[in-house]
Amino acid sequence: MLTESLNEDDIAMCVKDENKRVLEQNELCRKICGDCVGQSCERGCMELYAQDDTSQWKGWGSRVYKNKWMHGAFFDVTLLCTEKHLITFLQPLKEKYEMALAYYKSKGLTRRETEVVSFTIRGVSNTEICRRLSISRATLRTHLNNVYRKFREMGETPDFIPANRLQW
Repeated sequence: MLTESLNEDDIAMCVKDENKRVLEQNELCRKICGDCVGQSCERGCMELYAQDDTSQWKGWGSRVYKNKWMHGAFFDVTLLCTEKHLITFLQPLKEKYEMALAYYKSKGLTRRETEVVSFTIRGVSNTEICRRLSISRATLRTHLNNVYRKFREMGETPDFIPANRLQW
């Protein structure tokens, strides 16, 4: 029932042992990561896990990583850790980003601000946004600051812009 529920909700799931060897993957996880059953995994969620030094007990507890770029797309990543297993849940954000863009378009942003938000939602780098829109970094910063200001004035936070963008 769990596997069926995860597949219905488009959530990828992977179970690894304490040696990072993949024990089980659902269908969506195999699509995203490839069939890794029986192999040791060091990519994607395992890179997040290896770099995370915020937990007192590395091999125990849960961790949530929002808006993480992995395997060519953005995901919300949840890890459940025990001494013997590491269970990963990946929630693809593509559909949510499309919904977010529709939401942003309804909030009175200018055409250019909407274009900038569209690129940021898809994870395009600042340099690439500037190149594609033929604008300077200072102009990009102005557009992003205007977006953040408008949302602050509405009492909202632009949740679907990747977290690294909110640290201008």
